[in-house]
Amino acid sequence: MMPLVPIPYQKGGHTLYSLAKELAGTMRAIMQIETEIAEATNNHYDEVVVRDLEQKRTDLIRACTRDELLVIKTVMKVGQSERGYRHYFDSNDVEIIYLPVELNEHELMQKYSYYLIHKTERELVDSIEYYTAVSEQLREGMEILKL
Repeated sequence: MMPLVPIPYQKGGHTLYSLAKELAGTMRAIMQIETEIAEATNNHYDEVVVRDLEQKRTDLIRACTRDELLVIKTVMKVGQSERGYRHYFDSNDVEIIYLPVELNEHELMQKYSYYLIHKTERELVDSIEYYTAVSEQLREGMEILKL
């Protein structure tokens, strides 16, 4: 097993945030594919179409390096944790409660990557690939981080 080497941190998570800005296109591509999967599923497209889209998403995620996966997962965690959510149990509706964000983008990246740097590449891939709210969390994280 290869030893874990964290992304080199600069003060306040500047390196992580710089990489997040570079990966904004990849994160948008993941969200776009997930939108296409949802549309294909809702419109009852052929299973082959849905599987092909799912494979495209998997290939995109697995093509990322460990550092890129770490950054994508960190953006997801920012999106998941920096806002409040109200879930309605009688429907699939979720309301975002806009709370003030007190840390800057670099501090947020450092805060939410703190434990993730100990994850292996496989663990990061699995945590992104098999999670059901990737687009929701990426969208919110990208908004908070101004990506």
